[in-house]
Amino acid sequence: MVQSDLQNSKIGFVGCGTMSAALVRGLCTLPAPPSVVTVSPRNARKASALFEEFPQRVRVAKSNQQVVDQSDVVFIGVLPAIAEDTVRSLKFKPTHTVISLVSTAQMEALREWCVNVPASNVVRAIPLPPVAKHKGATVLTPQHPLALAIFEALGTPVAVESEAEMKKLMTISTLMGQFYAQQRAAQQWLEGQGIEAALAAKYIGAIYHCISYDSRNPSAHTFDELVSEQTAGGLNEQVVRELTEAGAFTALTDSLDGALARIEGRPAPKRNKRPYSSLED
Repeated sequence: MVQSDLQNSKIGFVGCGTMSAALVRGLCTLPAPPSVVTVSPRNARKASALFEEFPQRVRVAKSNQQVVDQSDVVFIGVLPAIAEDTVRSLKFKPTHTVISLVSTAQMEALREWCVNVPASNVVRAIPLPPVAKHKGATVLTPQHPLALAIFEALGTPVAVESEAEMKKLMTISTLMGQFYAQQRAAQQWLEGQGIEAALAAKYIGAIYHCISYDSRNPSAHTFDELVSEQTAGGLNEQVVRELTEAGAFTALTDSLDGALARIEGRPAPKRNKRPYSSLED
């Protein structure tokens, strides 16, 4: 899909939660935004806020069906517990493209729910909130040209052909919380060293943003190369070595194994884990 196609498209959102709102903001702030973005009235506060923010672009529908009727591309962003009933109640046309943001809704079920929509036009996508600033990372399946172009305009899309691949990739998005937890731990350490909280937070935010720059567009070997670049005996190498010896990276992969098991709906691997402890001599 070329940029003019996106500009002429009509995009709708059934469900108006945090992720849907982020997508709406991203779409409406593109240099060539969609002609119309229609949001459902389910979350009246968020829907109203989006209309007030983008009055020339956003429409608030009276019902979910009206969202569908006024759109070419329909995003489904409702809670998993009501996803099936919500989608089954909608009347789609064969020309619709449906993009599900429901993390637990499987492709086979989605295709069954989306009556009249060709199977090839039903897409699963897991974006992250920075799509609002065109800096998102989104994994999606299948490699649907229209959906791929939308997410390319909003950041970096990674499209795969199989749902099995998607589940493995989406597991990495569960690292977001621990990323922030690591920043929080670093802030708390600096505060313990007498650094004022706001100053510590400012520097940590800048440092983490800065050091991720070299891995922004990686090749298959980028991460190995960046780790190996740390000077032997230097401070960076020391921290990597000590975290490795403490089992930090083993714990990381164990947690990813457990998250993937939940995503795939199977029991997590059973492992005998020994918590790391640190006591001064």
